[in-house]
Amino acid sequence: MKILATALLACAALSAATARADVEVTATRGMVVTTSGAGSAQAGLEALRNGGNAMDAALTAALLQPCVAAGSYVSYAGILHLVYFEAKTGQVFNLNAGFNTVLGETDPMSIPGIDTAAMAAGDLKSFNSKPSGRTALVPGFLAGVEEAQRRFGKRRFADIAAPAIRCAEQGFTLSPEIVGMMKAREAMLLRRPETRAIFAKADGTLYGVGEVLRQPQLAATLHAVVEKGVVPYIYRGDWGRELVGAVQREGGKMTAADLEAYRPLWVEPVHTTFNGYTVYANGPPSNGGVDLVQSLNLATAAGLTRQQPYKDSPLTFFWQLQFVKTGEMLNAPGVAPQFEKALGLDLSPQARLRQDTADKLWQILQAGRMPSVPTPRVPASAHSDAVVAADAQGNVVALVHTINTVLWGSTGIFVGGISIPDSAAFQQPVIAALKPGSRLPEPTSPGIALRNGKPALGFSCIGVGVPMRTFGAVMDTLGFGMTPQQAIASPAHGGFDYSKVASGEIGAFVGKGEFSDDYLRRLHELGQTTREDDLQRGFWIGIGINAESGLLRAGALREMQVGGGAAGY
Repeated sequence: MKILATALLACAALSAATARADVEVTATRGMVVTTSGAGSAQAGLEALRNGGNAMDAALTAALLQPCVAAGSYVSYAGILHLVYFEAKTGQVFNLNAGFNTVLGETDPMSIPGIDTAAMAAGDLKSFNSKPSGRTALVPGFLAGVEEAQRRFGKRRFADIAAPAIRCAEQGFTLSPEIVGMMKAREAMLLRRPETRAIFAKADGTLYGVGEVLRQPQLAATLHAVVEKGVVPYIYRGDWGRELVGAVQREGGKMTAADLEAYRPLWVEPVHTTFNGYTVYANGPPSNGGVDLVQSLNLATAAGLTRQQPYKDSPLTFFWQLQFVKTGEMLNAPGVAPQFEKALGLDLSPQARLRQDTADKLWQILQAGRMPSVPTPRVPASAHSDAVVAADAQGNVVALVHTINTVLWGSTGIFVGGISIPDSAAFQQPVIAALKPGSRLPEPTSPGIALRNGKPALGFSCIGVGVPMRTFGAVMDTLGFGMTPQQAIASPAHGGFDYSKVASGEIGAFVGKGEFSDDYLRRLHELGQTTREDDLQRGFWIGIGINAESGLLRAGALREMQVGGGAAGY
């Protein structure tokens, strides 16, 4: 959805990145790459220098990112997904700390929604929705951080939280981009006393460019988390009680039982063999990993690596688009059963992971026999940050965390300095398909690729076009031998245009000026319409790892500067 990219582009240039985003960074002992967050990559690298491992580094960076975003596009009440390669065991682990739906929410389709016209236009100032506590979901970010740190980290929780606490206490200088976001959401930020205390001066006006934004309430909350623990304080203590009270005062149905029932889930990552690599990604109930595996299996069935990379071949790009589009359609509520009936093919998540299913789908796609089913838009993972980290011992982490909503949400609810997203405001059909209290599926797809049992690539992606951009970059690196930065330099693309799906047309969004007119004309002749729209891109990062030499090669964003980058030593 456009709400993600609108916010990301609006908050561009939060501060200088650690390195120019179009210049490859190499290292041999450790590396951290982030999508945004002033100082986040350096903070992660310092965790490595101070005796931490890749998990410590990634979580240190992730904890800092919501503070320097002031809770706008990522939040401590968001969610976290990560894939981890543990060098000493050679195993890959997958943590799901996604949103839970609310136990008492029995009529999800009546949850107040967003202004879809404003969302489609990407206009934050006209993005109006009725504030409602029913739009809040049960968060998982802090529970996920604590669980991952407990199981795999070497440093103390206090150590990985220290940069975030300093940020909240000492503040950071507001850039024009952050102030622009604040002004765009001024009415919401000034609606409640908790947010006025953070964002407004004594005279009631918002802080301006060059002024320092301090977040003392957030600092107090993070200190309490360090001292008391995430579960005792956030899920079963004072902060949780305040959250429930604030949400209920706005008409929400969340109760203490929702928080007490929350657990991060260690799930089995999905994986497949592709071009000599074993690629691991998020397992169910997430659907992003299933999509990536299915797309890679389709690429194998089609022999796509024997063709040219998509930057040079409209035909390669055409098929890459069809593969990802198929996955998005199958994720839409109620669509997979319709396709199964029309095709006589098992399209359950388990079946979609198999190569034989991809072989059959490839034959169907080649023959143009995919059903024409009006497909509702699958919610994208909106408002996100990503981190990839690798250490000298061979441990690798790829993570993404998100609030999945527009800037600060629409309610303006803050609890202890933490913004509360309204992530249910555009996912009503998905929530309605689940049992109340279930883990919400979403399309994030951080992953790790192994070659001969050793890590070769760690990657993650944010943005509207997560599935397409992830698949394209993984194809470029693992299928065509590019470095992560070379893959990022390939023409940018993203999500799909479902506005004409009722007439059978699903267009593809591509970055402005990224493809030549001749290239796009050829793509159209093959049967794929396109529309240039920078707001619909995916934003991918990665670390390439040479197991023999130990060389680490970073791939950092080129599309925008939002305070992230690569740092290594």
